[in-house]
Amino acid sequence: MEPPSDTVLIFDRDEDLLAFESFGHATNWIEAIDVDEGEYTAAYSPDGGVLALTAPEGPEGSAVLARTGSEDLADLELRVARYWHRHQTGQPTRDPLQTARFLIERDNKPRRGWLGQVIGLLRRETTGTEPTPPPRSGSTAQGDGGR
Repeated sequence: MEPPSDTVLIFDRDEDLLAFESFGHATNWIEAIDVDEGEYTAAYSPDGGVLALTAPEGPEGSAVLARTGSEDLADLELRVARYWHRHQTGQPTRDPLQTARFLIERDNKPRRGWLGQVIGLLRRETTGTEPTPPPRSGSTAQGDGGR
C-alpha cells in the first residue's frame, strides 16, 4: 500500500508517533484542546515537509493542519529513529515513508474484541471441533446436581 500524497506523521510530547492517511483524517482525530495545550511537538509529511498544526479558534474549535513550505528531513528521520528505538523495540528502524505505511496498515487492521479473541483461543484448543459451551448457571463441573 502506498500512502497518499497528503500522509501525515505527528509526534507528541511523549515521542509517540501518529500516522494519518490524509490531512482530513488527522484533523478529524486530533483535538484542538490538545493542540492548544502543546501535546503535539511536530508534524511532517513523509518526505520531510514541515506541517503546522494549530487551533486558531482555541481549545473548543477545530484543529487545522497546513503545509509551511519548509523541509526538515533530518529532524523527521531523527524523530522516527527515536520512535522505533523507544516504541518498537527489537524492530529495525524504518524510514519515514515505511514508518507511515507500517502505522497506517497496523491501525487499519480489523480488531477483534475480547470475546472474539476468547472464541479464537477456544477453537485453537479444540482443533476440528466446536468450542465447548460454558456451563449453565447453577450447574457444576461434575454434573447438574441431579436436576
